[in-house]
Amino acid sequence: MSKDKKLKTGGKLIHPSSRKAKQISRLECHAGRVVKKRQNTKAKYNNLRDRIQWFKDQLNGTQTHLSQPEIHELIHRYLQRFQDELEQIDLKNQIGQRQKTPQYASRKALIESTVNTEQHEYETNGIEIPNLTRIDAVKELRNWDGSIRLMPRLKLCLIKHNNSTSNKNDNNDQIVSIDNENESMDSDVE
Repeated sequence: MSKDKKLKTGGKLIHPSSRKAKQISRLECHAGRVVKKRQNTKAKYNNLRDRIQWFKDQLNGTQTHLSQPEIHELIHRYLQRFQDELEQIDLKNQIGQRQKTPQYASRKALIESTVNTEQHEYETNGIEIPNLTRIDAVKELRNWDGSIRLMPRLKLCLIKHNNSTSNKNDNNDQIVSIDNENESMDSDVE
């Protein structure tokens, strides 16, 4: 074997087919998987935080709780939140007909993908939103400062398109908060 194909660790050359090289390769793959999982978890929490923040912003100052029809109407507004931006992109693309590729195509594809995913989630399993039917849950949502660290205090529920609310643990009295797989991630995510 040539010298460039051999690995170097601690000043020593290691043969690429040796047990030590395979061990180093396994450790590097493991580190990559850990980083990828951490990034996915961070993205999931950031998306959920943005969703909860949107619902918090939609509450007016006098509402103590919402009824089922009001919640479904609010979810429909949530699913339509990008319509103005999509219309702007379409207008800009109609003006510049000479261009071969449309402007903002990647942004438009990202928005459409997000909307389709959320719509499918709402129609099948249910979309996870703050529980706005209980007065104490709405009060806790109003007091929330927007940090991921305090999200487990919020009461969340799954709302399905067929006008039924299903809780995460099938107990009608209590709605379970977000599952905390990695509690140590709370400080890393912010």
